[in-house]
Formats: sequence, C-alpha cells, structure tokens
Amino acid sequence: MIFVPIKNRRSKATVASDYIETSEEIVNKVIQPRHIGSHKGDNGVVAVVGGSRVFHGAPFFTSISAARAGADMVYLAVPKLIAASIRALTPDLIVFPLADAKLTRGAADAFLKWLPEIDSLVLGPGLGRQNLEGARKIISQVALERKVRVSLDAEAQSVEMYSFLKGKDCITTPHPGEFKRVFKIDPGDSLEEKARSVKSKAEEFGITILMKAHESIISDGERVFVNRTGGAAMTCGGIGDTISGVIGAFSAQAVGTSLRAVEIVAAASYAVGRAGEKAESIKGFHIVATDIIEQLPSVLKPFDKQA
Repeated sequence: MIFVPIKNRRSKATVASDYIETSEEIVNKVIQPRHIGSHKGDNGVVAVVGGSRVFHGAPFFTSISAARAGADMVYLAVPKLIAASIRALTPDLIVFPLADAKLTRGAADAFLKWLPEIDSLVLGPGLGRQNLEGARKIISQVALERKVRVSLDAEAQSVEMYSFLKGKDCITTPHPGEFKRVFKIDPGDSLEEKARSVKSKAEEFGITILMKAHESIISDGERVFVNRTGGAAMTCGGIGDTISGVIGAFSAQAVGTSLRAVEIVAAASYAVGRAGEKAESIKGFHIVATDIIEQLPSVLKPFDKQA
C-alpha cells in the first residue's frame, strides 16, 4: 500500500512539507480480518480508567466507542459514586467500581488485582485534576510489566507520564490547549507550525501524539499524518473521548501485528471524523457525542473482513 505525500510548496523547510493525508486506505490497513471461529475476547479487550465526582460522561463515551469500534470486551474502572449511573446507561460494559473518589494508589492496587488479561488501556477520560500516583501504579504494571499499549487522555497527560512511558509506543491525545499546558510551548497557528511542534515533541518523548483540531495532526516523531475529516458540528463535548475509545479498540485488535501506534491513531481520527460528518448530515449542528458514536458502525462496516 502506497501513500502519496502532500507537498506544501510554501515552506520546504518545515516538517509539514511532507505529510500523509489520512484516507480510507489507512483504516483498511488497520482493521483486522475477523476469523469465523473466533471467541469472546479474541477481537480485542480494552480497559478504560477514568471518571470523577463531576465527570461520568467521558469514560462512558470512551468505553462505548471502543465497543462500537469492534472490541469484544470493555472493562471500565470509575469511582464507585458514579459506577451505578454508568451501569444504568448500558449493560454492554463491565464496570469496576473504584473505592475512592480519586485514583489513589489503593484504588489502583484493587483494580490491578481484579483486572483480567487485556490488549489495550485508555487512561484519563474524565479523571479530573488529581495526584497521579494511582495512574503511575497502573501504568507501571499494565504498560511496563504486561507490555500493553497505553493511550493517555485528559488529566493523565503529563511530561512525567510521557517520560515514564518513553519508547513504549504510548499514545497521547491533547487538543491545542492541552498541548500548550503539558509541553509549555504554543504549538502555533499554521499547519506547518503545528506539525513541526507535534513531530518535535513526539520525537523527544518517544510517543505518538494526536493533536485534535479541525486539521488534526498525528506524529510519532518520524511520520506526520494530517486528518481533515469532520465538520463544524463537531464542537460538542465528548468527541475527544470518543476518539480515545476507537484508538483503544484499534490498538487491542492490532496486538500481534506490525502496526504502529501512529497508523492506529490516524485511522481512528479519520473514522471518527467520518462518523461526525454522517451525524451532521442527519442532525445538522445539533449533534451530541452519542450521535457520532451511533454512526461508527456504518462508517466501519465497509472495512469488515472475514478471514
């Protein structure tokens, strides 16, 4: 499969002078054939850790998106004070109630003792501002000991966490404001400036970065993808959480393949953008995150393959 780089003649000196446009091809490459004899769990098991006293929607969006993107099973760990609310939304998730309102070391220990074998982890949706001691504990066991690919979102994104995960094919998904908060630099305004910033930091920390925007930029420090799918309606809360869920599912399904995180993230970004376009075509500028999630199956179905 060959991707033709888009050439930007305005600035040959910047990293954005050679980048790859996301397309159906990258989604087709990432989505794996499904064997007719496969069983529950063979097509990806995802764990999501997040939520807080205020935010129960974010971890739900991430988890149900992972399920809609094809993961067989999704485990969701949230504080017990919101666990019942999420269970009431759907029976399709396996919800583990964390004993504490925040992700303390004790809550992390209890979760890790319970956690079965998984293929990918999404950490951070709705976590809120807090001490990340519990998050570090989970990362240490899941990413470093179990060697599971991790995607960090929201408040779990930090230079400390990136340094901890350096070289582990970790994924992080900041919007421009979070990028500036975490890295202490302004990513810039033009596509060239933002692509240079994302590629530079991805290379420095050995991670894959998705900077979410109307022109989303994805880089692992080597390749740079630009995604332009989506529309003006995609300004509602929860869209970033939805992308994280699709990344989690695609990461889980990619276990045992040669796919890199940058390809997985590019495919997820493209797919969610297309789902947003479909939702907008039906409801205009009046969509919510669940409208986009509902469109994921119709976007992904054409890529289904049976081995």
